[in-house]
Amino acid sequence: MTQSDITPTVLLTGPTRGIGRALLERLLVHPARPRLVLLARDPLALDEAVATSRDAGADARGILLDLADLDSVRSALQEVTELIRTGELSPIDVAMLNAGGQFLDRRQTSAQGYELTFAINVIAQHALLRGLQPLLGPGGHVVLAGSSTHRGKRRSFGLVPDPVWQEPAELALTDDTPRGAFRIERERGGIAYATSKLALVTLAHPWAARLGASAQRLNVYDPGLVAGTGLVRGMPAYMDWVWRNVMPAMSVLPGATTPRGTARHAVALALGDRHGDRNDAYIEIGRETRAEAVTFDAGRQSRLWAWLEAATDPVGHPDIPMIDRELPEGGGGTPGESTHRPVGQR
Repeated sequence: MTQSDITPTVLLTGPTRGIGRALLERLLVHPARPRLVLLARDPLALDEAVATSRDAGADARGILLDLADLDSVRSALQEVTELIRTGELSPIDVAMLNAGGQFLDRRQTSAQGYELTFAINVIAQHALLRGLQPLLGPGGHVVLAGSSTHRGKRRSFGLVPDPVWQEPAELALTDDTPRGAFRIERERGGIAYATSKLALVTLAHPWAARLGASAQRLNVYDPGLVAGTGLVRGMPAYMDWVWRNVMPAMSVLPGATTPRGTARHAVALALGDRHGDRNDAYIEIGRETRAEAVTFDAGRQSRLWAWLEAATDPVGHPDIPMIDRELPEGGGGTPGESTHRPVGQR
């Protein structure tokens, strides 16, 4: 249970499918009966999630959010801010930033021209955190979506390659090499995903310190290997069939689980049923472990933070009008229409 309210207000991104859908289902049966703010990209799926929540007796509302577009992030933050300002919504007690993306290459871009995986999994998360920080209630708690892929391929049963760290400006660039065979492109997409999660876990530490100074908390939840969720879409038909129908059998292995199983642990963390005194912790399928040592590198944290501040300014401050600006150095080109296909984002 949260410290600030016997009926907590929970904000959840990506509630329409996969792990996010399981999180929503778990929240709907939690004894706290939280008020729900649901953010998702697909308007029809979002309407369905809100309707399902209301049918279950929850006070729920939906807000459109496309993590591949910082303008959409800004718009969603403005809407939440206005709801709180007018008293229609209480300050946020718990923010579960579940939504993310994984793609089969490293060639797609966000609306602002950044490599799509890095844009969704890192840049947009930082923008959300900037905007949500002043909207959190006393004792507010943020849960970020980690991944064991940040530790290397040994923790994903070899399914996802090792992360390859580069400076943020490089991570934000798309692959401009000649297109290779499917296997090569998929490998590069996997590296981009693992590296984006390494960056997010790295970013979590300074954010936890920042929120901790205000008696608020931020923790990372690692759901484990959860096959069959639809996170990786756009796969060839045979691979998609295997992922959805064969891979879930791996849930019996250590480090793997099911959407419902991992959702139970994630909601317990978020609402303080377990690990209620923890800040800057790494919780893996309900068990506290420790993020990889490299994520605590102060220099790496500082450079990543500085780059993201430049990339997201002033997205995190809804009262500041957007202005035309150049991307941070190495930011992936001039802003323009997103080239991403609507796949792979929870």
